[in-house]
Amino acid sequence: MAIIFALIALFVPFSYWTGQALYALATKPMYDATVVGHTSEYRAYEEKDSRGRTVRGQRLMHTAQVRFVGPDGEPLELPNSLASSEEPVEGALLRVVYAPGDRVATELSARSVGQWLGASVMLFILGYCLWATVWYALGHPMAGVQAFGMAFVFRFLLPGMTLLMALALGYSALKYFVLGNPDDFPLWVACVCTLFTVALLPLLVLLFTPGKRKRR
Repeated sequence: MAIIFALIALFVPFSYWTGQALYALATKPMYDATVVGHTSEYRAYEEKDSRGRTVRGQRLMHTAQVRFVGPDGEPLELPNSLASSEEPVEGALLRVVYAPGDRVATELSARSVGQWLGASVMLFILGYCLWATVWYALGHPMAGVQAFGMAFVFRFLLPGMTLLMALALGYSALKYFVLGNPDDFPLWVACVCTLFTVALLPLLVLLFTPGKRKRR
């Protein structure tokens, strides 16, 4: 029961917050904003290194201040909803969503949508674990639960993550070799991105052709 309670305590509030965030991105009015400054602060982080050891420290994070014309025609200046380790460039353009009363301008971009979609996938996995735990506690057979989990991992999660990785790496290479390197990447970064993009292509073909994989 303690496990079930812990899963419910995580699943319910995070489902609400994620749903609210995605709903706001989809329904709030959009505005074109300009970066006019930024604030910086050190934030604690915890991550795993290549050897699996936990590394703790502090990282300098920057939050852009953006200016845009609000719904009443008055200029508004608010902090952006996302912080980044890269220092914002004054004059850069951002698309934001805003409703009267908001204390921040919520960035509408690939990284903000991707962040919440990633959270949705993690919630789906958490919900699956909750379902499997309850199903097992009730004494039901687990064959169907296991089959669903394997199908989700090998037909959705793994192909989707591989495709996103290939698109991100390929886009970085495209910006360097085709779009004039607007982010000032060094050549070795573009070459590494190109190498890994090409290396992922055979895996993508294998993952998205399940019929051929079964025949083999």
